Amino acid sequence: MIGKTWKALALTALLALGTQPAAAQGSGSLTSKIELEKSTLSSDGQSQKSYVRPDVVVPGDRVRVALTFTNNGAAPAAGVNLVNPIPDGLIFDDTADTVGFGVSTDGGKTFGALSALTVPVVGAAPRRATAEDVTHVRWLWPDAIGPGQSRSVAFFGRVR
Repeated sequence: MIGKTWKALALTALLALGTQPAAAQGSGSLTSKIELEKSTLSSDGQSQKSYVRPDVVVPGDRVRVALTFTNNGAAPAAGVNLVNPIPDGLIFDDTADTVGFGVSTDGGKTFGALSALTVPVVGAAPRRATAEDVTHVRWLWPDAIGPGQSRSVAFFGRVR
């Protein structure tokens, strides 16, 4: 029990500080926001999801990490490559922002679709990668982001 409590408190401290995304390119800035997913029932019995700033998270909670890139320069920002590590206290869960999206299982060296990646196994053939193996997420945007414009994406994680 103490280990789980400590893990929840440690992740809460991590969430309070925010993730440490890769530096924005050129004259752009990058901000991040971590929110806890809450499910509630509406008056008609339908499940609704909302996202709130967490006070405390516990293993199994689902969080959304939202990243916003803003072009602060005078020219369009083309070829923006947004890379973000998965915090140690999270397991990658999903993203709805799939354009230019890939994951890494090797510390950010290579990226691809999770279903196409493998991880080495000592003394055996590589095995198919799972969400628990994901170390980084990446969006490579082919379209330019105009001066003063922003673009946001998000990924989800489960608290370990």
